[in-house]
Amino acid sequence: MAIQISVSQNIQASKSHVFTEAISMDARHLIQKYGPLPGIINVEGHDAPWSALGEKRKHILSDNTSVNEELVAFTPGETFAYRVTDFTGPFAALLSEARGEWHFTTMGAEQCRIDWTYFFTPTGPITEPVLWFIVKLFWPGYLKSALSRVKDQAES
Repeated sequence: MAIQISVSQNIQASKSHVFTEAISMDARHLIQKYGPLPGIINVEGHDAPWSALGEKRKHILSDNTSVNEELVAFTPGETFAYRVTDFTGPFAALLSEARGEWHFTTMGAEQCRIDWTYFFTPTGPITEPVLWFIVKLFWPGYLKSALSRVKDQAES
């Protein structure tokens, strides 16, 4: 059973602008170390804005681990989703895959909301409680800090 976590961020800019800024952000700037969770320090493969299903990239993380990411859904100006697999390091034992989904909603003429949801698939029932604890304790802040960087960039 997947473990789910969601965060939201309101941004004072049009939905189309926020979407463009979000898909264009350098992953190294977007995902930074947060508590015990690593940040992205290098990207191999597709290092441009997301734009087509099947685009893939490998993230090298600040704790010397890595993950692969593949774009699995993309509706320009509305939503995108990606699958994260091939975890190395401690997460490899806990997690078989994760899926991130970003949804963009117009809240007014120049206001947008991003809803970012992650679904984590544990490797089995024994690892599920450990993964649940890590996700519920650290992931909200990890994602909120990333969304604050999207907000800063989109509103500047």
